[in-house]
Amino acid sequence: MTMKFDSNLHKEIWSLGDMTQTLCGNLPEKAAGVFRKEELARFERIVISGCGDSICAAYAVKECFEKLLKMDIDTPVCIDLARHYDVRRFGEKGTTLAILVSFSGKVSRVVEAAERAKRNGAVTMAVTHDSESPVAKACDRILHVVPEEFDLHRTPGCRTYVASMLGLYHFAIQMAEMLGKIKTEEADRYRAEILAYSEASVNSREELEEKLYNLAVRFRDVPYFEFLSSGPEFASAWFGQAKMYEATGDFSRYENFEDWTHVDYILRKMDSGMFLFVDKRNPSLSRAIEVSQVLTRQDYRYRIFTNAEPELFADPLKVIQIPTAPQFWMQPLFETVPACLFAGALADVKGTTEFCADMIDSLFPFGGSILRYSKIEEH
Repeated sequence: MTMKFDSNLHKEIWSLGDMTQTLCGNLPEKAAGVFRKEELARFERIVISGCGDSICAAYAVKECFEKLLKMDIDTPVCIDLARHYDVRRFGEKGTTLAILVSFSGKVSRVVEAAERAKRNGAVTMAVTHDSESPVAKACDRILHVVPEEFDLHRTPGCRTYVASMLGLYHFAIQMAEMLGKIKTEEADRYRAEILAYSEASVNSREELEEKLYNLAVRFRDVPYFEFLSSGPEFASAWFGQAKMYEATGDFSRYENFEDWTHVDYILRKMDSGMFLFVDKRNPSLSRAIEVSQVLTRQDYRYRIFTNAEPELFADPLKVIQIPTAPQFWMQPLFETVPACLFAGALADVKGTTEFCADMIDSLFPFGGSILRYSKIEEH
């Protein structure tokens, strides 16, 4: 390991390879045991939702479900599913599968969404590590995702995010195989590709961390950060923004390439640090290239996480190469590692290595109770 610093977030990042090996060893069997083939065959649509990192995971895997299952997949934010979603969209009783993602299993709004979906005819499945949690108990079925644990304290949820995505990817692969949408050989290839992508991510960590630590030193005085992407990679921007809040307390925002060009670029130059995520197979690659031209022209501080050729962008020196997933829909799985590496490095540079310490001690003394004990209503 090149850098000489440590934190709980740093430990999380360094444990992702072992955790992935563990989960990929047991998730296929677990995913196969949630539903029988004839039960899966009844589903005409799938709704995936959660709060915080969990809705990011839902958005990240949406394209995987669409590609493998060729179904209508919806990923509403959890409060919409719980209180605003048109229940007619659930269709005939038993034809919609509502997947509720909550690693802790304790978030009230996810419980509320599960209850509302079930009340209106959907079959519900929890993706959680706690089979006795309120979310698990509110759902008809459970996909139990249990990585080997270590003391997380108040660490930003890097491992839990990847674990949730792994559970969802394996469930989509298993469902597609059981329904005959893909052959067993193809399903096995996808499972092997997840492990290969994990290994590539592990092998890139030290080089990436050194680059990102040096960047954190240069970006130490940046007042706030912006994360941009689109498609399934929009989840990486969304998640990266959240990790900056959690690791350093710095204000951050996320946006898609198109809306940034519609609004933000016409403003005076903002004093932000910008991060773009774009895979060379992303249909929005040309838009990302155009955004990089604006950023270079206006002399923004920015970096692009990509597997595309650096020369495609306005300033090749602003490109940080990241591993390529074997499938585009798989790219979000480890694409957030660089964002977490940067957040952890900046936390070390700024001395904010305790997860949200200042914010929690001064503004949020009730901890997670605002999430776990929020009133559950019937809508």
